[in-house]
Amino acid sequence: MEGALAAGIHHTNGFVQQAEALLKLSKVREVLRADLNKRVVEVQHLDLTLVNLDALRAIKAQLSAVIHQAKNQGLTEDDVCRAETRRRRIHNAIEDRKGRLRVFCRVRPMHDSELLQGDSNALTIIDDMRIEAPCGTFSFDSVFSPGTQEEVFEDCRDLVKSAVDGHNVTIFAYGQTGAGKTHTMYGSLGDEGIAKRTIHALFDITRDLSQRYTISVTGSMVELYNNQFLDLLAQRSSAWTFPEKHKKLTVKQDQHGAAQIDNLSELALDDADEAHALLERGLSQRSVAANTLNVMSSRSHLIFTMKIACENRGTGEVTQGKILLCDLAGSERLKKSEVTLNRKKEAIEINKSLTALGDVVEAIVKCHKQVPYRNHKLTQLMQDSLGGDAKTLMFVNCSPSSSSAHETSMSLKFASKAKLKPDHFSSPRSF
Repeated sequence: MEGALAAGIHHTNGFVQQAEALLKLSKVREVLRADLNKRVVEVQHLDLTLVNLDALRAIKAQLSAVIHQAKNQGLTEDDVCRAETRRRRIHNAIEDRKGRLRVFCRVRPMHDSELLQGDSNALTIIDDMRIEAPCGTFSFDSVFSPGTQEEVFEDCRDLVKSAVDGHNVTIFAYGQTGAGKTHTMYGSLGDEGIAKRTIHALFDITRDLSQRYTISVTGSMVELYNNQFLDLLAQRSSAWTFPEKHKKLTVKQDQHGAAQIDNLSELALDDADEAHALLERGLSQRSVAANTLNVMSSRSHLIFTMKIACENRGTGEVTQGKILLCDLAGSERLKKSEVTLNRKKEAIEINKSLTALGDVVEAIVKCHKQVPYRNHKLTQLMQDSLGGDAKTLMFVNCSPSSSSAHETSMSLKFASKAKLKPDHFSSPRSF
């Protein structure tokens, strides 16, 4: 009898403790819910033109911390939806404040072969934003000389988050052959470049969101060679032929204005390993040809694209973003590369495409109503990823050697035209 009574008391105490715990959790949730609503009201009519960048970062960090705590305590998606929307907009405002088109300069070290042939260093790094060349001094958002791969990628990291939030992001590398474009974009074994670091960052973010969102990522890889697109994920008999029995690739815009290539292979990517495998598969098929600058000099533009779709399971809200990574072909003069016959045609086509890209950038900088995207297949493909609400980061890669001074000057002048100030774009004063 006493044992049964004691068991009953213990059972009752268990219920009481459970009820007290639930009551305590309920109070914690109410406090968090109230804190979330308070912070939403605080930022709801925030005048973005009056808040400096450091203050915006602090507001984003505080809001992110409260959202994270609220999710951990079991608040619903409806509870955090408004706060999450504000966090995305603040993050977007931070990226816009930096400039929707930013330009970084990266200078590779002198090669031993250049020193042996009597070359001297023609560039002077003034500070982390300015560089001096024989043709003048240039200012960029950052200057790396050469910087580590991690340092170079650090300012790209937030752009990956922007893509997951539903924006189109473009990162492209420009410069003469041998200036370090491909190293910046793809790196080497044990020293990964932007592409693989972007993959890591993307799947780190999607993994953290996977409990609340249904996320799909697809990847594609295309080469623009002699003004023709080649699908690097389709089978073909050699690096210089089109895939057999495969339809021609053409750029079109869908009903929402998104640029896409008809008949291009797009593969679902479930994790970083699959994305890395796709990247390596595409790189292994990229067209290369020898010239006097680089025995494995690329004669084509390489575009690696990942599309991200996120659906909030609680609210049904869907966001779609895209990351486009472009390793542009070398920008040197025909005389410099000493190419002939077929290689001369390649060089002419490369220069046409880079001229078209420069015209588009200039039109964006000068806020022209009409931007000449349709002048070339390269800019048609990048139409939804340059200008407008897209986020763009350009790397101008430079050789410091005196023998490359002319090509380096041309690269720096091209990049300086792309250097935008944040006030070239209008931002909403509040949200």
